[in-house]
Amino acid sequence: MRVLFAAGGTGGHIFPAVAIADEIKSRYPEAQILFVGARRGMQTQLVSQTGYRFKTIAAWSLPRGFSLRALMFPMVLVVGTLQAAWIVITYRPRVAIGTGGYASGPVLTTAWLLGIPVVIQEQNLLPGVTTRMLTRIARQVNVSFEQTKKYLSNYHNLVVCGNPTRREIGTVTRPEAHRRLGLDSSKKTVLVFGGSQGASRINQALLEALGELSGASNLQILWQTGKKDYPKVKKKTRSFSLPVIVWDFIVDMASALGAADLVISRSGATTIAELTRCGLPSILVPYPYATRFHQQQNARVLLEAGACRLIADRELNGRRLATIIRELLNNKRELQQMAENSRKLARPRAAELIVSTMIKNGLI
Repeated sequence: MRVLFAAGGTGGHIFPAVAIADEIKSRYPEAQILFVGARRGMQTQLVSQTGYRFKTIAAWSLPRGFSLRALMFPMVLVVGTLQAAWIVITYRPRVAIGTGGYASGPVLTTAWLLGIPVVIQEQNLLPGVTTRMLTRIARQVNVSFEQTKKYLSNYHNLVVCGNPTRREIGTVTRPEAHRRLGLDSSKKTVLVFGGSQGASRINQALLEALGELSGASNLQILWQTGKKDYPKVKKKTRSFSLPVIVWDFIVDMASALGAADLVISRSGATTIAELTRCGLPSILVPYPYATRFHQQQNARVLLEAGACRLIADRELNGRRLATIIRELLNNKRELQQMAENSRKLARPRAAELIVSTMIKNGLI
């Protein structure tokens, strides 16, 4: 059995696809898995770490406004669609699964035209453009939030399953995580990341906050900066007295999450799924330019459940961030309640439910 995955350019699209692929392989060890994505982005790096095959097509996000990129977009779309058609024809998958991103459109549309069943996984509370377009041809649409149903009310084969997370997420105990990362078990650990590509606004605010937190003897920081800011952050953190471990990208996120007492991050859907899977309290800073402001909607689910604090990107600064970090780390009861509220939102069996429903629907 051959299964094709069309996944976008960030970890938020790729990690759920990997989780579903792993679940399929656990049930059908003979299954062959192929990932297809754009040449740009982090797909090659992230998928290669899993051992799954990966092929690329030409694909761009839909340009806004008039520009040279907008003029070239139709040509790129045609080239990408032809490449997708060739991959689908030669690979002959039993089913094509899309987890979002601009490469999904050409691949899934081509698969449908060739009579191959299409399955969609939508991570965000507000469904993206690709999802809304492709629901018309999909045999199964999986969504992460109950609230998403109202935006796809005309679609009947819809499953509220949660957002699949990598199998190792939530499995590393705190003592083991501290051992792996060389952390001091007597200190509180704050994990900071801005998604798989980093977030410059969060990085700058934390650099400012560290100056105000320098006297906190019970604190240590784990920090994923993204490639762009890594050299600057690495250099500047050497001047702080606080223990800070800096990476451009955290490969062992399961250990980082396992060690964390508090997380500071953007609010992409996969981040939300991993935080709730681990039952972690968080300070969320939604990315303000995400399509249809979907990160604000994702974060609001945690905020209304009492699982996070929320800072608007325009209001983010070092002083405010330092104040909230102090408040939470010095209030054990509130931190524990936030952790419990976070865990209640988890859907740890999302990948199992998706694959079981696909089997029930005769798709694999």
